[in-house]
Amino acid sequence: MTDPVGVAFIGFGRQAEFHARAMAATPDKFRLLAVSDITESRRAAAASLGMRAGRHVADALGADVELVFITSHSSLHFEHTMVAIDAGKHVMVEKPFATTGADARAMVNAARDAGVLISCFHNRRWDEDVCKVRSAVRDGLLGELVSIENRSAGARPAVGFGTPDFKQEWRITANMGGGTIFDFGPHWFDQVLSLKPGHRVVQVYGDVRHLRWGDADDFFEARIVFDDGCRATVGKCDFAYLSPPKWLIYGTAATLRHDNDACIVETATTSLRVKEGDVKGDLFGNLHEAVRNGSPLLVTGNEACRNIELIEATITSARERRAIDVDI
Repeated sequence: MTDPVGVAFIGFGRQAEFHARAMAATPDKFRLLAVSDITESRRAAAASLGMRAGRHVADALGADVELVFITSHSSLHFEHTMVAIDAGKHVMVEKPFATTGADARAMVNAARDAGVLISCFHNRRWDEDVCKVRSAVRDGLLGELVSIENRSAGARPAVGFGTPDFKQEWRITANMGGGTIFDFGPHWFDQVLSLKPGHRVVQVYGDVRHLRWGDADDFFEARIVFDDGCRATVGKCDFAYLSPPKWLIYGTAATLRHDNDACIVETATTSLRVKEGDVKGDLFGNLHEAVRNGSPLLVTGNEACRNIELIEATITSARERRAIDVDI
């Protein structure tokens, strides 16, 4: 049996506990060792899972820890990642990977220089909808892609997801890295990029606004141009009472619409329901294999960095009210 990887968490909110329980379900792959969290109840939750728990970041960096999961709030991801890398630990970062492109690139470079792995928990790259869309694109059902739309909408703020005795509003609080572009943007951009392997984004036009919830953005829309001329729209609205289809893609051979659970590809004469998607990636299993056996990461640091660079370009474009040329 392969030795399980020793794991610690910096930040142990609700999402971190989900990750911890998933890892605990495969004791041949992971050993849950330690937690650093400023909230007493969260340290107690960690202790109930058999982990030692302390207030200080150093409490998660013991000699037996090989992998640190960064699950603090978004504005601290860069600081905590760099500390873990400096301690010689492999790192898995909850999304968003960072809050600036420069920080994201510095994290990737630091991990490379230290000889440790760095990844981001982009689990939604394997949501059922995008798996079906990728399958249709890969199989050539649409022909050349002309326009991609990946959007979602709702009417409630991201409040109440976290633990009761921490700041419930942090995900709609700007100085904590909140806002819908950092909440959903990393996933939606990542999904679109997965449809265009080998292609670069050359231009971004962004609209990012705060209209209702907290003090962070609750609406964003990015229009991006790929190096082959394909356009994509990525967006999220948090004050909408009707929603667009999650996916609408125009190709030279067909049109794809994914709404609710139905992924339909239409031509002038045919209508096909896509029932099977890509095989879903096992991020935890892959992480174990990468640490123990040097397997390639399913989500690389460079891929995570691109998502943050696109978010930053969207924010910059919105602030300057112009399209900006990029190489992302």
